[in-house]
Amino acid sequence: MAIFVHPVRDIDKQNIKIMKTTRLAFFGTPDFAVPTLRRLTADGWPIALVVTAPDAEIGRNKKITKSPVRKVAEEFSISIQTPEKLSSDESFFRQFGEINPDLCIVVAYGKIIPSKILSIPRLGFLNIHPSLLPKYRGASPIQSAIKDGCAETGVSIIQLDAEMDHGSILSQESWTIPGGFNAKTAESELAKLGADLLARTLEPYISGKIIPQLQNHSEATFTKKFTREDGRIDWNKNTDEIVNLIRALGTNPGAWTKWNEKTINIFQARAITNLNDKKPGLVFNNLSGIAVACGDGAIILDELQIEGKSKMSIGEFIRGRPDFIGSVLK
Repeated sequence: MAIFVHPVRDIDKQNIKIMKTTRLAFFGTPDFAVPTLRRLTADGWPIALVVTAPDAEIGRNKKITKSPVRKVAEEFSISIQTPEKLSSDESFFRQFGEINPDLCIVVAYGKIIPSKILSIPRLGFLNIHPSLLPKYRGASPIQSAIKDGCAETGVSIIQLDAEMDHGSILSQESWTIPGGFNAKTAESELAKLGADLLARTLEPYISGKIIPQLQNHSEATFTKKFTREDGRIDWNKNTDEIVNLIRALGTNPGAWTKWNEKTINIFQARAITNLNDKKPGLVFNNLSGIAVACGDGAIILDELQIEGKSKMSIGEFIRGRPDFIGSVLK
């Protein structure tokens, strides 16, 4: 059974002593990790090192871009390391051993941390994972929960071990997924929830007030990194499945279909009841808007993008393409 950590209302002298004497290292890369890094610095935890992914080429112009975590670390003048491969970077290993942090926090770092590094901090590594483990281990817990139509997900604080999302649980908090949320908006909320939960977990963990609980590995479910092909819409499926696919994958890697041999990415859509026996994929006018027939009903298109053009509302799209109505999407 998971441990639910409640907020400490007053930071007493013992808490202050723990915060001042526990040296942290932080491993993270994308926007999801930023709220936690900001919360740790705001709460006064001494962060000796930030480890993040190397600068990468982003966009069509391949502009060299720093990770979101690196930008925050520079803002707070925290020492930064960007190793390409933790397993073979002996220079990083030596420097990390010299820093010798007491505890490491990992939030969406994006690389496997080898055992020789996991063994260095005396208090180990803690990881924020955006699901109620053991459900949805792996690369896409938020997208997978939305794609599956889950009404609830959450965050887990676990001890990191050599296996993926396998470590003992320190704390968990559930979160109801609002109906209109897509993966991107859900990720933003879960990032803040995870930062807050970690803040409430650190002092009890360091002072030995939390007994880590083993996960029930027999109940584990696993996710994968979604590919572009995973986002292709099968209009024979039911409306809920299609809307959930768009919510989950619309932003990345994309939920899409074909029209006149061109790809259309769909970003926002909603389900309606359609009692007419229409061919799945047929585009038609409905009182609620421009609809596409599905296996058990229809969805209303709100926002989309045809290849070579910018994202636009369905109204803008139709004004230049009246023949869209009556066509069949593939």
